[in-house]
Amino acid sequence: MNQEEIVLSIVSTSLLMLLLIVIIAIAFVISARQKLKQEMLLAETKLQYEQELRQVENEVSEQMMNRLSQELHDNIGQLHTAMHIQIQNQKLDHPELKERFETVEAYLGEATRQLKILSRTLNYDYLGHAGLLNTLDIEVERLKNLKRPEVSFTKEGSISPLTKNQELVVFRLFQEITQNALRHSGASKLKLSLNCSENQFRFSISDNGKGFDVENTLASAKSNGLHNIFKRAELAGLKIKLQSELEKGTTFEISKL
Repeated sequence: MNQEEIVLSIVSTSLLMLLLIVIIAIAFVISARQKLKQEMLLAETKLQYEQELRQVENEVSEQMMNRLSQELHDNIGQLHTAMHIQIQNQKLDHPELKERFETVEAYLGEATRQLKILSRTLNYDYLGHAGLLNTLDIEVERLKNLKRPEVSFTKEGSISPLTKNQELVVFRLFQEITQNALRHSGASKLKLSLNCSENQFRFSISDNGKGFDVENTLASAKSNGLHNIFKRAELAGLKIKLQSELEKGTTFEISKL
């Protein structure tokens, strides 16, 4: 074999090896893309399943809440009406006790008013018809009547860009966050701020309570409720931002993705 043939053989072999390397690289890239595509498809399928599961849970909760709301409105409402009638009869039969009965009647009237507010906040249909903004006003009024903590609510904008399901999730998250603040934070003030328009939604819930270490709490075994807040928001296409410091209070911000 002469020198020219040797060179040709070396070049041919090098080209074959290079071609083999290219083929292997292409196969690796195709395999990686297919794997990534499968992982994305699996993640999307899982998300769709979780969304469907959440939808079923919402529908079941909706039926239960609506039934409870109706029971409060109808049955207990009728009892309150009967008590009002009985008080009026006693005032007629015992005019000397009129002032005492009027005090009882005032308390009963306040209880009836609070019952109506509670019935509305439990009713999913009311939220759907009245909208998130009006329903928040009703819930804030209920919180203010508790006297402690002191509640302030500022609202900018009158149009919600959220879907009905998103509004429902926001309202339930708001209820859960405020109830946690009332039970565990020891806060004396609760500050609510809502900013919404056709293109944006930002709802902030802040307290001046004892606060907590966010990172350690999320890593602990007792943070299921907190993780559930983030999960419910994610499934509804919402974002939760959480800030908290020991002895400096806690702020949740709910926004649209």
